[in-house]
Amino acid sequence: MDGLKNKYFVKNTANGTFTDVTTLVDGVRILQIDGMAAKGKAINVYNEQWQDGSEDFLITMMDDGDTPVIIRENMDVKVTFIVKQKYATNTIDVLTQHNSFVNYMTNTDVWIKSAYMGNMVAHCVCLDNYEPTLLKLHRGTESFAMGTISMHCLENIN
Repeated sequence: MDGLKNKYFVKNTANGTFTDVTTLVDGVRILQIDGMAAKGKAINVYNEQWQDGSEDFLITMMDDGDTPVIIRENMDVKVTFIVKQKYATNTIDVLTQHNSFVNYMTNTDVWIKSAYMGNMVAHCVCLDNYEPTLLKLHRGTESFAMGTISMHCLENIN
């Protein structure tokens, strides 16, 4: 799991500095982020297909040079993570560290950067409820918590 260091970074202010998730909250590893490179469906293109197979369409936005511009809906990303003593540099309380990470990710908007995606950045906010996927506590060094946080992208910055 040390391979997951320096792969995912977060910050919670536009002018803030990205911090590796593994150092932000001791014992946390992001396992994967789904949807980071997804593109939403077009929201300003209207079309109608006719019985003869022809199709009419209209793109409702143009740039300054009268070139059509397609606007796409913002996507959601899913951040799957684990908190475990095995990944901590100090002795941790798994539930406390889990709650600390969840609060960081859900109490304000955040920017997520993925080294796996060429340092792509997504500006996100958690709009949904969150519930841990799996909590195995009071098991000494074998205690762990897993979860997936759904984040709505406010913008994608490439």
